[in-house]
Amino acid sequence: MCIYDASCDTHFGFCCNVDEETSRELARLPGVLTVRPDPDYNSVKKNYSCSDIQMSNPRSSQIGTTLLFPLGATKHWLVRMDKPGVGVVTKAQMVDRYAQILTKVLGNEKDAQMCIYHVSWQSNYGFCCELDDECAQELAGVPGVLSVQPDENFGSENKDYGGNNLQNSMVPSDSSESSPTQIKTKKLFVTGLSFYTSEKTLRAAFEGFGKLVEVKIIMDKISKRSKGYAFIEYTTEEAASAALKEMNGKIINGWMIVVDVAKTTPKYSRGRPR
Repeated sequence: MCIYDASCDTHFGFCCNVDEETSRELARLPGVLTVRPDPDYNSVKKNYSCSDIQMSNPRSSQIGTTLLFPLGATKHWLVRMDKPGVGVVTKAQMVDRYAQILTKVLGNEKDAQMCIYHVSWQSNYGFCCELDDECAQELAGVPGVLSVQPDENFGSENKDYGGNNLQNSMVPSDSSESSPTQIKTKKLFVTGLSFYTSEKTLRAAFEGFGKLVEVKIIMDKISKRSKGYAFIEYTTEEAASAALKEMNGKIINGWMIVVDVAKTTPKYSRGRPR
């Protein structure tokens, strides 16, 4: 009864009548990017875009966090992605994969979700996001990213994800060196897991590539629920490399997973606490 408008097309969200205490609690829920006053209450047209999300998110002022980027330091980028290693995926799964890719650069999934403003997931794969030059350059080197180029059609829904204009793109020069088959590692990091995926299920999916040392899903200490990511360790680098190549983009329990090399230490961006 509180909801009086909803968006489920390009942008996702809803309008509702709640008090300030409830709105603050709502802003802390997983999946909620922002809660802000509705300036066009009497209008049928609502603005569900994330263009001004940094300034309007109540969590920024209440918790004392700073903006992800200095004002005016960002540009709009179009990111072309490799085709996922599965036949049929849903839009929600692709959006989750794009957010996981951007999280590798920003270090925080919420920040990544807030930066994405357009996605393509059918004939061509990719997304548009708002980043500074340093992050855009770093994103171009992430495995699976084909190119990062300025979004010349920022104000339009028509985007060129086909790769017909790559003269100004940031194509990683060492893409051959970052190929999964040449990465030397025994430990992998898996994200995008369903909350219902067990370690037994994950072990069964990965044990075909070689002998496993450990399969560990990271659990939330308070809720005792999976955080959606896990570490997998093999006895040999060959087995880990094969699993990295074959399992990235596969579907487990209805969710498309992202497989990457496990970092020895967690990465934080711009000195911000995570």
